Amino acid sequence: MSTEAATRRRGPYGMEYARIEVPDLAASIEFLQYHVGLQLEQHDDEYAFLRADIEHHSIELIAAPHRTESWTTAVGFSVESDEVLDDLRERVVAAGHEVLELHERMKGLCQRGFAVRDPNGLIVELFTEFVEYAEPPLIELRPVDLVHPFLATDKYEESLDFYTKVLGFLPSDYVGDVTVFLRCEDRYHHSLALQRNKEFYAAHLCFKMKSFDHVMRGRARAQYKKVPIASDLVNHSASTSIAFYMHDPKHGPRYELCDRHRVFTPEEHATHRARRMAVDPRNIDVWRPAADDWGRF
Repeated sequence: MSTEAATRRRGPYGMEYARIEVPDLAASIEFLQYHVGLQLEQHDDEYAFLRADIEHHSIELIAAPHRTESWTTAVGFSVESDEVLDDLRERVVAAGHEVLELHERMKGLCQRGFAVRDPNGLIVELFTEFVEYAEPPLIELRPVDLVHPFLATDKYEESLDFYTKVLGFLPSDYVGDVTVFLRCEDRYHHSLALQRNKEFYAAHLCFKMKSFDHVMRGRARAQYKKVPIASDLVNHSASTSIAFYMHDPKHGPRYELCDRHRVFTPEEHATHRARRMAVDPRNIDVWRPAADDWGRF
């Protein structure tokens, strides 16, 4: 391991949840249960927790009847230790960002933590020892992990600086100066992605399924219920995952169900040099036949 890798200040461990305001709480619960495979664990008229695996929740829904479409307000990332959490807090303060308290419901679901707004106003919650269940849900067709959010932003450079220089995410790959894939300490190829855009929004959330067969079963459910498939089967050039994306804006951003998302080895995580790939659809989906095949994304 290089001296630089050995002395690197660590970033968050991995993504745990997204908090999403939705216009119809009951309908969004039903959507996430059937189409994503999440298990409802706790809810009232104001919120709902749904989980994919043993972690307490992967999605927190917030009732927002004033909205006509959903809006993602926060993302949560676990941190390996108190020492790393304290170091992250020091970096946030040194960079001039306001340190915020965790959401009230989160305070009882972890040992310690704090929150900070990214340059887009998205709240990022950082915490240690996220509450777990003894067993995963007894559901066969379900995700095993929430891998990443993909954020479109009109503050691309500021966001890239915030997530890399302040929070310690590591670049895995770039596609031109348009998209960057950033990884955490869990070593997924990316635990967050940023895309240059004219406005900010959470473009999608990626769930890792048990197998490609389960990806296809999820796709069949979407087709059966006539849920729009925003982007059909994609063989991702950067992360090597195969996925499809479904989207009903009332229930959240696009939901990506994937299989085979790359996980770096410890050595790769320590030494990987981010690739700088051309802006070409084949550098997003290796199945694209030509450089001008930009449709269907």
